[in-house]
Amino acid sequence: MKKFTILITSIFLIGACSQNEQNTEPTEPQVMVEYVWMTAGPEFNDVNLASVINAWNAMIDEMGCSLNANILSPEVASEGFDFIWAHIWESETARDECWNNWGDNYKAEWDMTIDGIMNYDLNNVYMFKPTIGKQPKMQNDSGSFVNSFYFCTYNDGYSIADLESYKEALNNTDGFSDYWWYVTLEPTFEQTDPKPDFIWLDIWASNEDEKSDRENWSKTDLPKIVEDKFSCMPDDDGAGFIGTVIRS
Repeated sequence: MKKFTILITSIFLIGACSQNEQNTEPTEPQVMVEYVWMTAGPEFNDVNLASVINAWNAMIDEMGCSLNANILSPEVASEGFDFIWAHIWESETARDECWNNWGDNYKAEWDMTIDGIMNYDLNNVYMFKPTIGKQPKMQNDSGSFVNSFYFCTYNDGYSIADLESYKEALNNTDGFSDYWWYVTLEPTFEQTDPKPDFIWLDIWASNEDEKSDRENWSKTDLPKIVEDKFSCMPDDDGAGFIGTVIRS
């Protein structure tokens, strides 16, 4: 997670440079975030999961792939998956090369390793381009975090300009926890209707930080702005997950 933050920070800073400067060097690669839906098998438990994670990291090392990874466990059970295996790639090219290598040389062995423990469906692999909205004041090195996704559309008469205005107001509001930050996610795949106009992701270090920040937010005029300008699903608390870092 720390490497991901450093990489995406550098992209953000590069984007903030003067447009009048002539680009004489290639731009930094775009970090990509990918979510793989996973289902638990009959032999799924903490011990077997830990063994699978160790085997996966050894496989990634052997392949020479460069990525970070997290496991996201939903706070409320969801249809379609039991947990999500999240990849944070240095670039889309790095992602494609690693997947191709895995498919050609490692897939069969991996399927045997996870047999009975967990399953994946390659039709439920979703990659996004993240754009950071606010940096955390401090880096979270605990190995765990919580996050919440919102799938939002603009209300009639509103647009991306209003989203940018809301971000500015949010970023200028004091009192949020030191480890909180957020990104918006742009899908790289064709979405089915109804398509959200934007996907918002909040990240906290703990449930306690999340609760405190939500209370602070509720005491501002920001909730009224959101209510007037955007419609977000699934509810006011979003889709919450508990995150565990498995590769950094």
